[in-house]
Amino acid sequence: MKTIIRISLLTLAIGLSSFTLNNDPSTFISKGLTNLSSENYLKAIGDFTMAISIQDNLGEAYYHRAICKDLLGKKEGYINSELCLDLIEAIKYDHFEAIEKLYELGRAECYMIKSAALTADKAYCIDLSSQNYSSIPNDVSEFSNLISISASSNKIKSLGTLYNSCPYIISLDLGQNNISVIPSEISKFKYLYSLNLSNNDLSKLPKEVSTLEHLSYLNLRGNKIEELPKNIDNLYALKVLDLSLNRIQKLPKNIENLKNLETLVLAGNPLEETDVKRLRLLLPNTHIIFDM
Repeated sequence: MKTIIRISLLTLAIGLSSFTLNNDPSTFISKGLTNLSSENYLKAIGDFTMAISIQDNLGEAYYHRAICKDLLGKKEGYINSELCLDLIEAIKYDHFEAIEKLYELGRAECYMIKSAALTADKAYCIDLSSQNYSSIPNDVSEFSNLISISASSNKIKSLGTLYNSCPYIISLDLGQNNISVIPSEISKFKYLYSLNLSNNDLSKLPKEVSTLEHLSYLNLRGNKIEELPKNIDNLYALKVLDLSLNRIQKLPKNIENLKNLETLVLAGNPLEETDVKRLRLLLPNTHIIFDM
């Protein structure tokens, strides 16, 4: 009798162990990565979907499911809107590798704000350029999943309610407008990857710009900026910084901490020769452009 009970308990333990294993999302993520590397994209999508169904806050699972959909391609019926939704979920749950992929997708699928193809749940990129706007239209706040806004060549002075309504902005193009002040709320765009503020009326940047830890491309060309925020070195992800045609006489020494900076454009600024030499020493691996 004792033997039968022991066998039954052992069987139960094995069953519980199997149940636990099958409900462990990491198991499905591991299987998904194996299928992804073997180019079994449909199976991998199923694995990552199972992981998400068990635990819906797994940024890694959303990210790799999006990669599978991307590789599988439109021939299987997967379009950019599905990829974007997965990638937004990925960054929501701190898988920041998704930001660069979102940036690529955001440039590929863009609609005018009055486009018939534009719907609130699948609006990821909006083109507002050359429309004579004086501010970002309030209608934009309806599209909470926006990742990219192109609003260049307008008369924009203010971003309106954009800071509070579009938390997943990756790319923001505000070149050739009438913006003279960037408010501290810019820090709310915590996933911002590319920011174009060229040819505006800016004389300075708020210190909050330096909180944009994922910012890789910053274009400030053609403004009236005299100096950068003292904590500019917090932008450690920065790859390209265009400061041409401003009024900068000297850059802070801590700019040397921007180890990922590939290109720095300083043409058209009143820099002295000693500052030019100093910058070359501070940033030996950065391509610095001093001449137009």
